[in-house]
Amino acid sequence: MHPSLRLLTARLPAFSPTGLTGLLTHPNPRPTLIALYNHTLTLLSRLPAHSVYRQSVENLTRHRLAIISSVQPEGLEEYQQQIAALKQQHKIGTAGTTADELDIVVKQARVLLDAFASEHIPTDKNIREYHANEHRRWTYPRGTGAPPPKHGEVAQPMETAVVGGGDTTPFLPVEPPLTAEQVAEVEAQFGGGLIEEVVDQGWAELKLVSAMEEARVWEELEVVPGEGQWVGFERKP
Repeated sequence: MHPSLRLLTARLPAFSPTGLTGLLTHPNPRPTLIALYNHTLTLLSRLPAHSVYRQSVENLTRHRLAIISSVQPEGLEEYQQQIAALKQQHKIGTAGTTADELDIVVKQARVLLDAFASEHIPTDKNIREYHANEHRRWTYPRGTGAPPPKHGEVAQPMETAVVGGGDTTPFLPVEPPLTAEQVAEVEAQFGGGLIEEVVDQGWAELKLVSAMEEARVWEELEVVPGEGQWVGFERKP
């Protein structure tokens, strides 16, 4: 569905076509992006502060987090009060980690997607592929392992990524959805395509942070490049 056509409906039906192959309308993009960005910042905080990668991604992530947090759906205050009571009931305290918050929105997406896909998987190849792709992305590190070693220190084993939103995560009511107009407003501020594409970018960056930590990209190159190695070809007199 072209962005302008999406404005013709008050709210975007979950899992309806977006007009992009392999991409369906996300059921709860706002809380997903907030949880993704907060957990990305947690993982980035494990990298040295002087890392150029950390600095650049932190700036973009904080910027996008401010955008998505500023646009609030109708009924959000009442919803947050309800969720606070349910979290207390399920013993999810205020000291919960960013991984815990991501688990909650992943559990919501998992339940909603499985219910939708169960009717279509037997006959629709595209839905099967979408369902499989979504489930594959829901594996991520908790960010609670040993931090990256300093130069000269022995590296500790990398923290194993785990599947989020599993059986131990309660299914809580989903946040009220944004209107189509609010979604369009967010998309315009992001400048990254449809909000579903921005969610994809968020998941990709979350996984990349762990890869960058494992590669220790902030360290000096093992083989120092020769003088002029990175200089492009230039016309010389």
